[in-house]
Amino acid sequence: MSNLSIMVNDQLAYEYDRSTKLDEKQLAFLDKMDSDMDRGFRIHGELISKPDRKQKSAFVAMNLLKALKQEDPAKIAVSCAYLVNRLPHAIELHAKDQDGRISIEFIDEH
Repeated sequence: MSNLSIMVNDQLAYEYDRSTKLDEKQLAFLDKMDSDMDRGFRIHGELISKPDRKQKSAFVAMNLLKALKQEDPAKIAVSCAYLVNRLPHAIELHAKDQDGRISIEFIDEH
């Protein structure tokens, strides 16, 4: 299985091994993340009160970008683990800064 490549403004920022195995405790933490996000969150100031999987993944991707800037390996790892677990076919995440707003796009394997 290939890596999840994190691209920021067309530059490779990070790669995560998609074959990384998670134990039960780690999987339970991902489930807790889902239940916490089910209560809603804001993206670009917009309240998402009942987020779907795509919106949750975009929110986690935003947090991943923040963790990369802060060089926080624990948050980077959990964010990547969430994304590959919830989006198993995603092989790339593209984030672009457009006029102060970050756009997120996931690319699936073919």
